[in-house]
Amino acid sequence: MIPNAIIRQYAVGQQVDAEVAGQDVVLHYMLALLNEAGLIGRDGEETPGPLLFKGGTALRKCVFGSTGRFSEDIDLDATHRNGFEAQIEAELEQRSPYYEITFRIAGFRYSREENFSGTIAYEHPHGSGTFELQISYRLDPILNPRDLTLAQQPYFTRVECGIPTLYGLDPYEMIGEKIMACNRRLGGSAKDIYDLYLWAERPFSAALVRRLAVLKAWTDQRASPRYDPETLLRAIQPKNFAWAELQGLVPRRLQKDHDRICTTVRQRFGFLTECSDAERVLLADQTAHREHTLFRELRDQARSWAVNTPR
Repeated sequence: MIPNAIIRQYAVGQQVDAEVAGQDVVLHYMLALLNEAGLIGRDGEETPGPLLFKGGTALRKCVFGSTGRFSEDIDLDATHRNGFEAQIEAELEQRSPYYEITFRIAGFRYSREENFSGTIAYEHPHGSGTFELQISYRLDPILNPRDLTLAQQPYFTRVECGIPTLYGLDPYEMIGEKIMACNRRLGGSAKDIYDLYLWAERPFSAALVRRLAVLKAWTDQRASPRYDPETLLRAIQPKNFAWAELQGLVPRRLQKDHDRICTTVRQRFGFLTECSDAERVLLADQTAHREHTLFRELRDQARSWAVNTPR
């Protein structure tokens, strides 16, 4: 485990508390452990592991870097059902302490869809804590998964476990999932809207983001709340999000800039309403789920767009 002085310096530079910075470092070690176990990233023969890195931590560590919000969990998609949680527990037992960090599964639960969520407890010479590790057993990704390179951080020169190259969802697909999360969680956490705000500050393909949102809405197959771009954009107002959940996870200067965050997202994501005729047909079918051929056509087109789209 890196020295506590390095963690404190990292916290000062990021304008967050040392506890938050310390857990971010612990997540780095956990990702390295899972990578060494062959579960995420690529093995020595360049074969991808079966778990795909995604979510808020993936966006911070592999897309936004130091500009991203800190995240307190690890989200993974499984490429097939195999009880990976049992394998992770065995790896934690076998490899702990991992560079002075002891990991264990302190508790777990399963959703109605049989997705796994485990509370990982950790201890190291500087302290202890917990974070959530979630594995979703879902449909195949819409876009082809990609290698994910960790964005440079000042503590990298001191980590004994090295800097793993990970493997996970395409960042565009992660943003499509964030749009769906905002649609589902109006009145809930502001974390997802903040991630969209950070994405809005970058150059990106509006057509690919809009297509991913439509395709994700169809695969989610939710009767309520249905995804309607116009309704979602109107609802992106500060009063509709729980901003307290961002407390301590973003630089202190940005913690009260709720109006700017919402206004930027509404303006930059206005293209979500500019759906093609085919996209509107698929949106109308997001509950009935009859348009399987159209879904495959739009998905394949999105995959071809993604090949030449910069990340």
